[in-house]
Amino acid sequence: MNPETMAIANSGFMLLLCAIPIAIVLFQAIIFLIKAWREAKAIGIPVSTLKRVATNSAVFSIVPSLPIIIILSVLMPALGKYFPWLRLSVIGSAMYESMAATTTVKSFGFMNLVDSHITPSIFLSIAWVMTLGIISYPIANIIFLKRYDTTVTSLKRKGGFIEQAIGALFIGFMAVMGIPELVNYKNPVGITTIIVAGLVAIIIEKFAKKSEKGSILKDFSFPISMIVGMASAIPISKILQ
Repeated sequence: MNPETMAIANSGFMLLLCAIPIAIVLFQAIIFLIKAWREAKAIGIPVSTLKRVATNSAVFSIVPSLPIIIILSVLMPALGKYFPWLRLSVIGSAMYESMAATTTVKSFGFMNLVDSHITPSIFLSIAWVMTLGIISYPIANIIFLKRYDTTVTSLKRKGGFIEQAIGALFIGFMAVMGIPELVNYKNPVGITTIIVAGLVAIIIEKFAKKSEKGSILKDFSFPISMIVGMASAIPISKILQ
């Protein structure tokens, strides 16, 4: 990204715009925590139990956050320090944010997010696509989620084709996002990285089935496979060059 765009992305005004919604979300989380703690004490749950639950929850929250931290480190050099922080702290997800940003850049004819010709107007377009695209999810949930959940639950009880179709739908969704990168022969490093990450995930799953702490190992399979896959890109790129 060119210096003018990065100056805007890392400006104090951008910091202020991103810090306000993050502060609101943090305030909500604190309020919920206080209310939940008081309610738990009111119904007789011991403080020692509450502390143990809070500690365990904090520890297990680290695992799902690892992919988010990885994506944050990838997006910051391209979109500045503050906007990726906002997107991945409030409502966005690691998968969606990187996909939305990359898709927007490619629609302007660029190969990737770190292109030095990305102007402030293109950066603004990226920000709007990432923001407006994710808004559709909570709106759809408010309007359709209860009816959808009731319908799916009813169909699952009946069994048959619909149960298989729901699983196939999820696999198809993942394939739409992953297959284009897997078959992009112009990017052999990306293909090899995906293969390495997939193999690592399979190996972890195999060990998890044989291990006494298999459930914990499974929780780490996704972030570990991502980290190993990304790390493998360094030696792979040197070998291919």
